[in-house]
Amino acid sequence: MATRFTRRNHGKGHSYTIDGAKVPGVTTIIGILDKPALLDWAARETAAYADDHWAELSTLRSADRIERLTKARYATNRRAVVQGNRVHALGDRISRGEQIPTNEIPAELVSWVEAYARFLDAWDLEVLHTEMPVANTAYRYAGTLDAIAYSPRLGTILLDLKTGKGVYDEVALQLAAYRYCDLGIVQEQVTGPRGGVRTEDRQIPVPAVDETWVAHLHESSVEFRPVQGDAETYDTFLFMAEVYDRWVRRTSWKNRDDEDALRTIGAPAYPEDYPIKETR
Repeated sequence: MATRFTRRNHGKGHSYTIDGAKVPGVTTIIGILDKPALLDWAARETAAYADDHWAELSTLRSADRIERLTKARYATNRRAVVQGNRVHALGDRISRGEQIPTNEIPAELVSWVEAYARFLDAWDLEVLHTEMPVANTAYRYAGTLDAIAYSPRLGTILLDLKTGKGVYDEVALQLAAYRYCDLGIVQEQVTGPRGGVRTEDRQIPVPAVDETWVAHLHESSVEFRPVQGDAETYDTFLFMAEVYDRWVRRTSWKNRDDEDALRTIGAPAYPEDYPIKETR
């Protein structure tokens, strides 16, 4: 089977291609949504940093003080992202059936990991695929889902893991987009002619699922919630994907040299450039 779909990691990010052409990720498409709560969060974090570091900030030059305050919220977000990624990575190993000795888990994450393990047991969840890149070859987008699992209580489900402060409606768009993908990538161990073992990517149809759910991980518990990742939600996602492709992508400065780039605003105009066409 020819390789139609690829995910490539580079630096802190990754990208997807279908038939050799780069395609947007699900989270990139959903990113066109307005998120006013982020503005409130940024203002709150900046104010809190200023209050905590008032004496230190007062000794800095104005330019340095402004720069420190401008960057303050990113440090807070970075710490949260790092912790979330660590919990997610350990949860992924547990999902694969790996028994992780407690002494190999960072002390500050033990309660998180134990809560996730209890959650899998409580719901009789057998994880079938984790961190699976998926693509929709018709609508030309891709993403990486957290897990597909089977439970005798729920059937086969598409599962998303969240470690942030809340679960937001965008997760329904995200899960619907993954649910209706048709091509996925799984890794398998291949033994060579001399006995060496290597990992290779194999492309498979994305398994059908009965429901979509989100598991919101807390320090000592997991909140498990059903998500409306259905055809109606998917239609909304496709509308967003069209807006992204027809407008956001084509007006982005990153794509200003593309053949189909949109130049919606012209160069500055002056009266001498526009001779009078007629008089009254």
